[in-house]
Amino acid sequence: MNLYEHIPQKNSSRLSTLCITLFIGSAVVFGFTTVLGDMPFRWVFQLIALGMLTAGVFVTSRYIMKSFIYRIEQGEQGADLTVTEIQNRHRITVCRISVCNVENLRVLDDKDSYREEKKMIKAEHRKYYDYCPDPFPRKKLCLRVTECGESLAVFLSYDKELENILGRSDV
Repeated sequence: MNLYEHIPQKNSSRLSTLCITLFIGSAVVFGFTTVLGDMPFRWVFQLIALGMLTAGVFVTSRYIMKSFIYRIEQGEQGADLTVTEIQNRHRITVCRISVCNVENLRVLDDKDSYREEKKMIKAEHRKYYDYCPDPFPRKKLCLRVTECGESLAVFLSYDKELENILGRSDV
């Protein structure tokens, strides 16, 4: 039984602009190195173009073509948080956490709090997973959990209702 479901939105126009810029920039740099074949350090410019092309493919496959569904479901042992990844009409559950195993819930509302949180997570030797559909969200939720004896951190896009549900201990 679903208690709550949220599909976080992404800034598609900003992501599309970033990808188009990377692809066009890569094509322009490759074009210059082709036209100006005797230029010094030609390989450096080609390497930069290849890096831009790779970054464009990464952003397209990771952020534009993927969506996530956050769902709180009532399970046998209590409520579970599941994160389902959707890509090309295929759905796969990539994360399942028992809500009672959430040790800490923190709202990250700027870059400094995000950097600080990642430093603390690395200092605690926790694995971390980012299930935000947007690379630069305004707010994120950071869940620190211990699931099956393993300390983890999970980043999710911010949602007020999701924060309220995960912050309660009676779910």
